[in-house]
Amino acid sequence: MEYDSRQVEPGALFIAIQGFKVDGAKFIPEAIKRGAVAIVSENEPESEPKVAWVVSPRTRLGLSDISAKFYNYPGKALKVCGITGTNGKTTCAMALKSILEARGKRVGLISSLGYDTGGETFSAERTTPESLELQRLLFLMRSNHCNNVVMEVSSHALELFRVENIEFRIGLFTNLTRDHLDFHKDMKSYFEAKALLLRKLDGPTRYAVINLDSPGLRDLFGRLKSSHLSYSVHDEKADVRVAGCEMNPSGNIFDLVTPLGTRTVRSKLCGKFNLSNVVGAAAAGLVSGVDLDAIVTGLEAQSPVPGRFQQVEAGQPFSVFIDYAHTPDAITGAIESAREFSSGRVIALFGCGGDRDTGKRALMGEAATKSADYTIVTSDNPRSEDPNKIIEDIKPGLEGDSYQICVDRSKAISAALKNANAEDIVLILGKGAEEFELVSNGKRIFSDYSETIKALADAGYHNQPARTR
Repeated sequence: MEYDSRQVEPGALFIAIQGFKVDGAKFIPEAIKRGAVAIVSENEPESEPKVAWVVSPRTRLGLSDISAKFYNYPGKALKVCGITGTNGKTTCAMALKSILEARGKRVGLISSLGYDTGGETFSAERTTPESLELQRLLFLMRSNHCNNVVMEVSSHALELFRVENIEFRIGLFTNLTRDHLDFHKDMKSYFEAKALLLRKLDGPTRYAVINLDSPGLRDLFGRLKSSHLSYSVHDEKADVRVAGCEMNPSGNIFDLVTPLGTRTVRSKLCGKFNLSNVVGAAAAGLVSGVDLDAIVTGLEAQSPVPGRFQQVEAGQPFSVFIDYAHTPDAITGAIESAREFSSGRVIALFGCGGDRDTGKRALMGEAATKSADYTIVTSDNPRSEDPNKIIEDIKPGLEGDSYQICVDRSKAISAALKNANAEDIVLILGKGAEEFELVSNGKRIFSDYSETIKALADAGYHNQPARTR
């Protein structure tokens, strides 16, 4: 089976997806030429077909149904935890995977950082793959004797039927802030798309895990058809919560309070928002049946997640962190987390993606300049748009005069580092672990981490002991 005509081989079934920009029916002749023996489309053939032809009113849903049946419904045999929310999905997923592995289980992973089937790893084209790839991955996980699967579930995936035919045991909702309104149009639609994950949970043996610290998520409890568990960094009424925390650049030390008891956790992940993520993962671990000691072991074993408040150390007398923050709330959260252990200034670098929600651009400018001591506005995956036009959309939100514009991201990173004094913290936000930049003519190789290391080296820092300027 294929939905990309370029992948069709003799004997294949080709499913013509009605896309947002291109109708897959346009490629049916090419698929037949390449050897497709059967077609699924939303329209009748224009003439008598020479191959088997099925008309389906919704080919995206049909793709999911056919793929699941072809691979013998692996999503119903595996214990799947889906994680949704605007921010924190990747860190939660990695933390929960570490928790489940602490009890000796093989765990599959679907994440924006990559796909792990318990035997092979694959790069991720998107957070949640299309249903055909997803069912293939789940089939491999089952073949590789995975017991559990931890999956990031995007709002797009829920709306576009990518995760149909998967019986989620657990749904974790991290938070909801403005994002993807180019697709969902308004926050209510965005919220309802995310909530689809929890609506898939039916019965007392299924669990919804909900963050009480995110405004609006409390409304979900009255709509649940499953059991539930709440978690929080601040709310003492939450089922799983934090009691006391010491934050520093090397991690968080905190007391994890649960219905099964209280344990001290020494996490290598730093920052307040990472604290929320690991507590959410701990709550999901509890409803997965993991004992408290194994949960602590898993949390303490987890290494920092690439591109998620990732520290870059080359012997410089100031701190540098790379983070994927690309929404107003995430930018504010990253800067506030930096202040928890900073005695100097916080310098923030960010940009806004092209061909995406233009309404959040000024809001991101406002979030950065309100929270940081100094801000550098730059380019970030402009795609088909002019980077200068994107920055013009950011400008109305910029407050004060403690900022500069530097369109070239490499030069902007160098400028941020040159601006830093001893004890300052530099936050390079937006791209995280991405190793490319999306520009008008396609992809070009670009890594915030590599560019930062290079800029630090040019400034004379090569992992030598830090010295005071």
